[in-house]
Parts: sequence; structure tokens; C-alpha cells
Amino acid sequence: MPRRSMICVLLFTAGACYPGSAGAPSDSERGPSRENRASGSSAPTSSTIDAVELQQVAGSNLYDAINQLRPGFFASRNGTSLLNEPGDEILVVLDRHVLGGVSELRGIATKITKSVRRLSAADVFQITGRMAPSGGVEVVLGR
Repeated sequence: MPRRSMICVLLFTAGACYPGSAGAPSDSERGPSRENRASGSSAPTSSTIDAVELQQVAGSNLYDAINQLRPGFFASRNGTSLLNEPGDEILVVLDRHVLGGVSELRGIATKITKSVRRLSAADVFQITGRMAPSGGVEVVLGR
């Protein structure tokens, strides 16, 4: 089996075992929790942040706003791969293209952002074809 195919198989197999991976239902697929259904608010642990929520914080850039809304959003699991890992553990994806690491979010204004979604490593690979040991952040611009 070619090395690239083996890497893909291993990546998707590992991703299926990891909570929050492509095989597990996302927060939005599970629906709101009992408390959130009663109050009508979105879950603070949700993997998606919409424009309404972003406008409620004081951060002018996306990085600061996300840190205020979801302090654990950028948590990463330390990679232990024997293969060459990319320089950025978490990649920022905009329009299905990689911008770079999370520091790229400092250059994106919250007022032009429609939504932000946390991606698993398998999601990043499927969208971009690049490996990101700790997944990624997908940014959708617009109103």
C-alpha cells in the first residue's frame, strides 16, 4: 500500500475513535441540551460561533473574540506522530483554503465574520488535503 494511502487510512481510523471526529455527531447534530432548549440559547461548548454571538463580545479581532466566548476553543492535543508534522497544530481555513495558524485570526475583524466552526483533524484533511494534528478553525465571512 502506498505511504500516502496508509497515512489516510490511519488518519481516518484515528479520527473515528477521537471524540468530536467526523464519525461522531457534532454539537449541532445532537441538538441543544435540555437547559439550552428551555432558555433558547446556544451551548457555550458548541463547536460553532455565529455572528450574533461574535457581536456580543468586546474583541475587535476573531482571535480575541473566540478566546472570550470559548476559552477552550484552541485547545490542542499534543501530536505524537513519527511523520513530519506541519508547523501549525491548528490550521485556519477560509473559503476551503488554509490561511495559516491561529495567529491569522488576529487579522480578521469580528464584524465581517458570519461564523466560526471548530474542525477535527479529519475534517481539515478532507477539506484541504493537509494534515493538522489538532484540527482547525473554519471561518465564513459575510453577513
